[in-house]
Amino acid sequence: MDRGEKRRAAWASIHGKHPSQEKAARPYLGLRFDCCGVYARAYRNHDRTAYVGRCPRCGGSVRVRIGAEGVSSRFFRVI
Repeated sequence: MDRGEKRRAAWASIHGKHPSQEKAARPYLGLRFDCCGVYARAYRNHDRTAYVGRCPRCGGSVRVRIGAEGVSSRFFRVI
């Protein structure tokens, strides 16, 4: 058993799972903020009613509601 395998086995014994087992993906929208020309993600809120995000440079906020009449696109431009 090499050093890496020993580390993975030790990690699994402490945490009860293998490190390669990933968490469930957290839903997000990709946003391009025109105000500062940067990309950021908006993550779904705990109530599952909207995606909420902020511009990483200026702090401008955006809230995208989730509804039955929505669209399937995952990337948006914030003007």
